[in-house]
Amino acid sequence: MKEILYEESAKIQNEKSAATKYYVLKVLSIISYTLAVLWFMLVFIAYDLATGSALLNIIFIVVPLAMFIASGIVLGKFKNKFYVDYDYIFVSGSIRFSKVIKNVSRKFICKFECSTIEKIGKIGSGTFEKYSNMPDVKRHILTMNSYPAEGKDFYYIVANFDGEKKLFVLECTETFMVNVLKFSNKMVLEEDYKK
Repeated sequence: MKEILYEESAKIQNEKSAATKYYVLKVLSIISYTLAVLWFMLVFIAYDLATGSALLNIIFIVVPLAMFIASGIVLGKFKNKFYVDYDYIFVSGSIRFSKVIKNVSRKFICKFECSTIEKIGKIGSGTFEKYSNMPDVKRHILTMNSYPAEGKDFYYIVANFDGEKKLFVLECTETFMVNVLKFSNKMVLEEDYKK
């Protein structure tokens, strides 16, 4: 069979809002780190460590410093959840998912073979509801949008990873799913699939 390479992306539809949230959290993270440095400098310049009990000194010095640093780390990590696009790459029987943060850095999510797929179909079907309500199935939503872009729809893929089932929600064209189906067992298509 001829080698097939097919790639699609689920881009953020409200990019302006996502960028605003990203930059606000980035600024707050920088402010937290700046406050940590200022607090550290203030304590060692203006505070006499010889006075008071050692326990109170530790609480007074370490707790605010730790809070500033922790909030900087949390805000820095949290900002990356707002400005995310997803790439779906299909290469002759192999599927790869990646997330692209702020159109700059790419983070690999997972890769699996079409032979491990248990079920594919559209979001909202009875089969999808059955899989999404199973407690042992992990859900991975690979789109930031609440409604699909023009020419796309929401689809799902359930795949087995060494005995663990994962349900992936995608925003892609039917062409992507047709390519996946070409290299899968034809029985993986849900019975209630509607075009």
